Amino acid sequence: MTLEPRDLRLVRTFDTSPQALYAAWTEPSLARRWLFTSPESEKNSHELDVRVGGRWTITDRRDGQDYTAVGEYTAVDAPHRLAFTFAMPQFSPNSDLITVEFEPDGDHTRMVFTQAGDDIAKEIAEQGEDAEAGTAHGWALMFDRLAGLFQLDERPGEKIDAHTVRFERLLPGPIERVWAYLTESDKRGQWLASGAMPSTPGASFTIRFDHMTLSPHKLETPTRFKDYECGIDSPHRMLRCEPPHVLAFTWGDGIEDKSEVLFELSQVGDKVRLVLTHSRLGAVKDMINVSGGWQPHLAVLAHRLAGLTPPSFWQLFEGVEDAYAGRFSA
Repeated sequence: MTLEPRDLRLVRTFDTSPQALYAAWTEPSLARRWLFTSPESEKNSHELDVRVGGRWTITDRRDGQDYTAVGEYTAVDAPHRLAFTFAMPQFSPNSDLITVEFEPDGDHTRMVFTQAGDDIAKEIAEQGEDAEAGTAHGWALMFDRLAGLFQLDERPGEKIDAHTVRFERLLPGPIERVWAYLTESDKRGQWLASGAMPSTPGASFTIRFDHMTLSPHKLETPTRFKDYECGIDSPHRMLRCEPPHVLAFTWGDGIEDKSEVLFELSQVGDKVRLVLTHSRLGAVKDMINVSGGWQPHLAVLAHRLAGLTPPSFWQLFEGVEDAYAGRFSA
């Protein structure tokens, strides 16, 4: 990341195509994961009318306070260039002009970001080339989350045998951090279910699923899950707990016919390979059911570890069971 004088100019290379990077700026479903939002967001909305003269409005709520950014698109040349005005009326009456250019660079894309205007010029005059302060630092953090968007591993689960499905993910490390998201209630509650988890094999415990709390983005709960809309407790028994590599526990409501979930973690460079194996399942419908749940839950985990704001759980869930029904019934 480089910072040059006068206007704010940031240059960064992303591991994706110009088309995908442009889409992340212009499609609300993607922009709301990183643009003017953060993992601490309680609620946000992204209204983007991407055409010359079209207006955009983004509102992000943090600590009960709404922060709103607004502007108008002045240049739209997909997937090469995007320009728009930018203002936050609650802080300043002024408006800056932001220009974003997308240049192919082999298998990557070089993005040149420029922000010009009275407010940013004054800030740069006061701070010089200090990229760790103010607006430059804020954009750098957002660009980190944008980069994470292209590193999400969302491969479908695989049917290993008639009673077993397996998911594999390559996640941001270190391994101790991923382990914490598996075992610590407050972190696990951000992507799966909250509740204290014992480390002693044979110990029983209960975790609570509340899908509406997994994202600031809210979608109506599907009819078949309405009874669980306010959360549901789920009983389990610890099988293995070997920090920070192996975690296994029972799954399901039965006593003798519980299935089993095994998490295995291993360090791969600066990434962590997570292998989730759900075994001792019954009929194909059971494999479809658990796979349809693990797919969106793991997607939320990947977003959290990448510092991204996850979409609604129910948005991630939509259509997943049908896809697994086709895959596992073939």
